[in-house]
Amino acid sequence: MKYRYSFLWFFAAFILQSTVMNHFRIFEVSPNLVLCLVVIFSFLYEGYHGIVFGILFGFVSDISSAEIIGIAAVSNFAVALICIGMKRYFYKDSRISVVIVSLVGTAVYALLYWSINRMLGTGADFLYVMERQAVLLAYHVAVTLLIYRLVSRSVIKHRSDRYMYRGNLQEARSLNRS
Repeated sequence: MKYRYSFLWFFAAFILQSTVMNHFRIFEVSPNLVLCLVVIFSFLYEGYHGIVFGILFGFVSDISSAEIIGIAAVSNFAVALICIGMKRYFYKDSRISVVIVSLVGTAVYALLYWSINRMLGTGADFLYVMERQAVLLAYHVAVTLLIYRLVSRSVIKHRSDRYMYRGNLQEARSLNRS
């Protein structure tokens, strides 16, 4: 996927997260759409889409709504690196793999975000944060699977088990005819 399309996905997620998603709270918890995209783009695609836009939109979200700037960017960066590392051990097209990566990414993000806030003297009590984690984990898995379904439609399976983007479908068909 090209960086401009990734940027549009992240920008749309940031706008939705800061405006609409606050109305879809479950037990006072709303999903972090940027984090879900960091997980998906870092796990599915080659390149550094998740790292670059995770850091960028982490800073933007910190500037717009956080007390301390940079914590979300650092947390997104760590999650992206972990997801890239997990790419070696999990099959990209399996929903179970996406669920596992989403659970790990959400847990790492929450613990890292809490730890940095706590070290800097702000932040909530650990038990308060952990009470909401079960709901947040379930919510992130559902949202990540939905985004995975939308994003993975652009990839089709070729007969010889190679993956090609739909833009190259005509090119692939012409190669098969010859």
